[in-house]
Amino acid sequence: MLLALTRAEYAARFGIAAAIALAAWLALLGLLAVATRARTPSPGPEALELPGEEPPAVVAMLTDDWAVGREAVPATLIDMAARKILAIESVGLDRFVVRLRPASANPTDLEPYERQVLDHVRGLAASDGTVPCEALTTGPEGDSRNWWSTFEKAVVKDARERGLSRSRWSPWMLLLLGAAAVVPAALAAAALVAVPPEDNAEEENPIGAFIGLTAMAWFPLMAVPGKLRAERETPAGREAAARWLGLREHLEGSGGFTDAPPAAVAIWDRYLSYGAALGVAAGAVRALPLGSESDKIAWTSYGGGWRMVKIDYPKRIPPGWGRLPLLATAIGLASLLGGLFVARIFFPLMGDTLSDLFDSLDDGFEPLDLLAVVLIGIPTAFTAVWLLRAALMLRAAVPDLFVRQEVEGVVLRIRREEKYAYVAVDDGTRSEIKAWIVPPAVLDGAGVGQGSAVSATVSPRLGHVSRLEKPPGDN
Repeated sequence: MLLALTRAEYAARFGIAAAIALAAWLALLGLLAVATRARTPSPGPEALELPGEEPPAVVAMLTDDWAVGREAVPATLIDMAARKILAIESVGLDRFVVRLRPASANPTDLEPYERQVLDHVRGLAASDGTVPCEALTTGPEGDSRNWWSTFEKAVVKDARERGLSRSRWSPWMLLLLGAAAVVPAALAAAALVAVPPEDNAEEENPIGAFIGLTAMAWFPLMAVPGKLRAERETPAGREAAARWLGLREHLEGSGGFTDAPPAAVAIWDRYLSYGAALGVAAGAVRALPLGSESDKIAWTSYGGGWRMVKIDYPKRIPPGWGRLPLLATAIGLASLLGGLFVARIFFPLMGDTLSDLFDSLDDGFEPLDLLAVVLIGIPTAFTAVWLLRAALMLRAAVPDLFVRQEVEGVVLRIRREEKYAYVAVDDGTRSEIKAWIVPPAVLDGAGVGQGSAVSATVSPRLGHVSRLEKPPGDN
């Protein structure tokens, strides 16, 4: 019976089998990804003394799901101050400098990532051996990214050499995924080879084409685990992490520790560096901007106590963000009506096309029916997305016709685009904020910058700013 099938029918069946095999391979990848995710242990007994010899950067990794966080860099700098390799001094209210010590010319006991931080300070130091802490950034975005990548890899390497971390994917897992990936790759290649050539077209060597297409499908599949590559715990790593988490419990309860500045290393010694690594020394970390300024993460003390805020810069989601509510309502209604008109054409047509495809599967597969589904499916899907977008815009715009919100806070980020500016304002109540879209003329007229206190009138769901100014008495 199989011999009676046409090449087009073979191609369709191989294609369906390839899709099923791909789904099975993705399910296998998902199971392995869940099984190999890093698991941070519960904190051990509350520790009063330093519970190990691991450097702060490694501790930051062990206690943050085996990922090297940005706090590892300032923690390393503070630790070198505690070890008298350099000094951190206060020179004014919330102003600090890093000072190189003469004895730090050639320290011999530094890990590569510690030496990287020290070399960075040396490269910035003035003739008197000092660097203002606000000048510690690692350069423009591209340079800073490369600097961070080198630091991160060195910390991971050190953790592995200490037996505290290992690669997420074991060799047998990669072998299993590679062997399993051959099936969907080969079936997809067979489907393409089986497609009948065009009239009068010269057919290529099917065996060579099959091998080449299989390889072309296999390599992208095996690139997926690489994108999910990460570290995971070892038994020794779990034990060490639990000990350090016990110290975090102790430091969190120490009065004044969270807000201690970096110069307080003279009092807290290495406890401050490990507190920075464990995420409980926000005051010290905030004052040491070792890295490019992050667009999406900012530290703020507005409302009392240092905390980290995540910033989103909406473009298309939510729909209508930044628009005047009346204008967004009009656009939403027009989009909804236009989408419904188009839907009356394409939705029934899509149903009829799918029905024809299913009928052809019973009577003999017709490739043109599948092509018709694709051609009709594209505008149908676009129309569905258009309707959803219109509905979401109306859901936000209509209530904002009647509601305004008075906001007072501090500007965390200003990012200027060609025709508008994003302004991220922290009002002290949220850990995640959406940046408002403000016309440059309005922003310039308000005379505000990053760090300025502001008062604004905003529509709460669309983020439309109708008033932006400095609070009275802050001019």
